[in-house]
Amino acid sequence: MAGGGLAPETPVGVLIGSALTKGAARLQRSVGMVERSEDDAIHQVRVSCRRLRSDLKLFRKLLAGDWATELRADLAALAQACGEARDLEVIAALVREGATSEDNEEHVDTILTTLTFGLDRAASGSAEVVLGEATQELLTTLESIAAAPDLKPKADKPCSEVLPELLQSATAKFTQQADKLKPWSPDDDWHEVRLLAKRVRYAADTSASVFGDEAKATAAQAATYQELLGQHQDHCAAADALTAMAADAAAQDDPELSFTLGRLTERHRAARRPLREQFLSLYHRP
Repeated sequence: MAGGGLAPETPVGVLIGSALTKGAARLQRSVGMVERSEDDAIHQVRVSCRRLRSDLKLFRKLLAGDWATELRADLAALAQACGEARDLEVIAALVREGATSEDNEEHVDTILTTLTFGLDRAASGSAEVVLGEATQELLTTLESIAAAPDLKPKADKPCSEVLPELLQSATAKFTQQADKLKPWSPDDDWHEVRLLAKRVRYAADTSASVFGDEAKATAAQAATYQELLGQHQDHCAAADALTAMAADAAAQDDPELSFTLGRLTERHRAARRPLREQFLSLYHRP
């Protein structure tokens, strides 16, 4: 074995079943966290869904029938149900950390109260979905599929033959888009590269069960890129949310609150620049 648990000559279908089994268990644990009202539970459900969807995308050419498409759609719906709560949690934390003595304290409190109210509402809605019947059916389906996934004949080929091609494909897509990034590139372009970095990370994580340290190194590098671009995306999301709040304040004829929101918005937009420079410096490092 290559230090990760499966021999290179193991049929890739065995790895697919193992990845789905681990993913199902991960999602089950995160649902349990929501049941116990643990911290970060909603986020962990979202991460579990994304990880499973990434594995299904990685192995899509080896999966027979329509079950993977349907499963990806169900996982996407569950992740989306958890999205607003996680986003508001991050935005509130950024506003709280980024506020300074120059900002109107009463306005900042008003903004945080609004965000917290939205967060509580969204978190309650997310928990209702996560603990609902549809999620339990999804978990049952996942467990059944993981035990005996319907695969194409190519899944009988050894991991050593199939995995490098799959990982190379994910890496090539990331590189293709990352090469295009400039300091002035639109936010959406940076977000797309972040998603592609995440796919490389997950693909390498899965491959590490066969290829060990080499795949782990690839995953670690992708995780570094993902972290930087994740911080970038958080500031973009905060800026967008504060811009919307500023428009509401203006519509309610509260120019002073709108001004404070504008200041906070520009602060988060400015925070993008050093993160972009840091990513480009790291990415283009010889």
